[in-house]
Amino acid sequence: MGFETAAKRGVVVHYGPRVTDEKFGAQYGSKDPVRTVEWTFDYDDLPAGATHNLGYSIPANARVLSAKFEVITAFTSTSTTSDLTIGLEQADGTDIDVDGFLTAVNLDQAVIANVGSVTTGTGALVGDTIGAAAGELIVLPSVDDLLTGRGRVIVEYIVAGA
Repeated sequence: MGFETAAKRGVVVHYGPRVTDEKFGAQYGSKDPVRTVEWTFDYDDLPAGATHNLGYSIPANARVLSAKFEVITAFTSTSTTSDLTIGLEQADGTDIDVDGFLTAVNLDQAVIANVGSVTTGTGALVGDTIGAAAGELIVLPSVDDLLTGRGRVIVEYIVAGA
């Protein structure tokens, strides 16, 4: 049930039973030039840039049109003060803007505990380009004490020059 990456070729091999892992993201129903990407994840397996090349990557210089977060299962925490931030980082873990899509103000504990709520992001990357490096989704809690939760992020963007 693990992934093995061949460093020489960058090929990823999977062993064991395989299920769809939606935290890596996927593009769907998009019409050029607007692309729509969706990530679905659980509280204990939050998306982050990684060197395995499995995560969906928004290309460099893409313009972000919108970012939304939907609560599928309520997020709870032991402190009851955990907020979420959602943004982008490079595949090697270098931050682009970790709250560039949705800020802690957008996703405070009251919002992320409300099943069915959909929040529109007001982060700095919404309405702007992501910069000269491609980016992968990163979701960070303000306090590392989440107990439950499942969410979905939907981002619309335009590829530069399309």
